[in-house]
Amino acid sequence: MIRFENALRSLALHTVWLWAFCGAPAYAQDFPVRPLRLVTIFAPGAAADHHARFIAGRISEQLSQQVIVENKAGAGGLIGTREVLRSQPYGYTLLLTNPSFVGNTFAYKEPGYKLEDFATVGIVGQTYYGMMVHASVPGKTLAEFVAYARANPGKLNYGRLGPAAGSAFSAERFKQATGVDMMPISYKGGESTTVAMMSGEIQVYFATLSSVKPRLQNPQIKVFGITAPQRSPVLPEVPTFKELGYPTVLASNWNAIMVPAATPSAIQRRLRDVYGKAAATPEMKATMESQAYEPWNGTMEQFAASMRAEAVQLGDDYKRLNIRSLD
Repeated sequence: MIRFENALRSLALHTVWLWAFCGAPAYAQDFPVRPLRLVTIFAPGAAADHHARFIAGRISEQLSQQVIVENKAGAGGLIGTREVLRSQPYGYTLLLTNPSFVGNTFAYKEPGYKLEDFATVGIVGQTYYGMMVHASVPGKTLAEFVAYARANPGKLNYGRLGPAAGSAFSAERFKQATGVDMMPISYKGGESTTVAMMSGEIQVYFATLSSVKPRLQNPQIKVFGITAPQRSPVLPEVPTFKELGYPTVLASNWNAIMVPAATPSAIQRRLRDVYGKAAATPEMKATMESQAYEPWNGTMEQFAASMRAEAVQLGDDYKRLNIRSLD
């Protein structure tokens, strides 16, 4: 009986070996033979969720396979990221993520992945954050807001999409630069955070520019500044924090499509080629512009380098701001 079990184990190992060294090229050459999944870390209705559905349609047309979008929001993106990492066969489950992908490696003691565990196959674009303040908070200018917040430490709440989200670090960098004290409240998605903002449940929210733009004329909302290095053509009337005297309040938001790094290189190249063709269409460019996203004009290698630089910056932030990682 033991010999039989050993024989079965040997046969299984031999089969795996044959697939790894002989079957993988054929697997890559035939890709895809069934529908794909595009897992997003965003809640339904978010700008990036619209991106996901548009992108899925363009990729589906080129691959002649359905691409199913699945929203896996929550835990700052950890739920969706972990699911994609363990989904097999590799290449059939893609991840649409943002800077929280980097931030989670600092925000949590055991995030369940490292940056090197994933490879980027498409860079959707990048945008920035605008500081929205509820009208109930005194002050018509940023200087007046800062004076009020300093005089009322801990009285104001700010919304964030998890501790590693760009909305959180924008607020934390603002707190560090201005010396104000605000309390964080986490929400599952951008839409729910905006609803909380409109109701006055939170008083401050650093939202992406696509969410800020339609609220500029809303009497319930004041917009004081953006986290970009220069004024945005989307909100040309809103100054940057650098102009307002706070040059360290900088933060960008990018969206990228990734697969596990273990995905065969031939499939990675196929997906990059497919996404590149989709991104070059006028429809895709118009969609990104309507959501206040700028195109990424660099290479994949430059994007990887920028993520590594981002990780260094976040590491410095965690030490400087004395932020404790979560269990």
